[in-house]
Amino acid sequence: MSIVNRRNAMIGWATMTLVRQMAARKAKKALPSTDDGGSKGKKAMKAGAAAAAVTGLVVFWRARHRDSTDHDSIASEELGGPDT
Repeated sequence: MSIVNRRNAMIGWATMTLVRQMAARKAKKALPSTDDGGSKGKKAMKAGAAAAAVTGLVVFWRARHRDSTDHDSIASEELGGPDT
């Protein structure tokens, strides 16, 4: 008997569906409450997400820029370019 069969596929699908629902409920419960009628928690989350996105973009750009300049300088040295 094979491990991968319809019964195990259905059990796995049902388990994953329940786990996703439970995780969604837990994440929703963990959000900051907005009992005061304001959206202070949402604004803080948006600001945090924007800061994370900008930081990720800067780190990505610097890594790409560093890699491209390193390769260019190595290539010009190997080829005996005008820099040497």
